[in-house]
Amino acid sequence: MQVRPYLSFKGECQEAIELYEKAFKIEKTEIMRFSDMPPNPDMPIPEEQKNWILQATIPFGDNFIRMSDSIGEFNDSLSDRVGIVIESDVDIVKNAFTVLAEEGKIKMPLQETFFSPAYGIVYDKFGVMWNLAGVSKD
Repeated sequence: MQVRPYLSFKGECQEAIELYEKAFKIEKTEIMRFSDMPPNPDMPIPEEQKNWILQATIPFGDNFIRMSDSIGEFNDSLSDRVGIVIESDVDIVKNAFTVLAEEGKIKMPLQETFFSPAYGIVYDKFGVMWNLAGVSKD
């Protein structure tokens, strides 16, 4: 059994992918769009949503997260109930924190703690909470 985080957006998924690729220096994101689905006359996709993301898979080392745009009801509020934890070398963590905080909201500034040389919590501009933990290369 594996557990994978899944992030939902309301038309901003492509922008989120680009932010996360920049923050974590990621390449090779797999993307399927609503326009890739076979046409269904019973459930037509509105023209303005055809380029929205049906599902994207973003690699994080040996792990990944999935994300998509949601066409139905959507909860726009920030939540502390779900967050993504990234443990990586300090340089990656510092870069990610800086990029995600640019239009986001810092919950805990990036700092040295008893368990990490660089740890911080930031909400990105989409309201996703990221717990970033630098690990020593030793």
